[in-house]
Amino acid sequence: MDFTDHLQKFEYPFGTMYCHENYVIGILNPDVTVTKEIAIQMLADIDKHFGNGKIVFISNREFGNEVDPKVYKLVNPATMIGIAIVGTTQEQKTQAATEQSLYGGSFGYFNTLESAVLWAKSFTLDSNLLSASE
Repeated sequence: MDFTDHLQKFEYPFGTMYCHENYVIGILNPDVTVTKEIAIQMLADIDKHFGNGKIVFISNREFGNEVDPKVYKLVNPATMIGIAIVGTTQEQKTQAATEQSLYGGSFGYFNTLESAVLWAKSFTLDSNLLSASE
């Protein structure tokens, strides 16, 4: 997937995050576990970039990253209105199902980054239309 159309890029020792208009793509380095400290740093940068805007977070799990379940307590579902997990293995799908139970907003599992981006774009479009009509 082409990452040149992002609005802002955050590079960390543990991975990279690409901010687009209404969604974020997070790609972690191999064997990185998302800890509370990593999540706080990424969420602070998301907040800095988007403010109170509604976004979808796309987690590209091509390297089989794990997430500490406590991380989901840090997420504000009023602004992070959806989470998409991209993976290809049964283990990643099982982990995503566990994570889904920890998050109160919309949640999707996708086999490709492209399908997750399409979902994020349509979801945020629908959300923005709803917000405009309220």
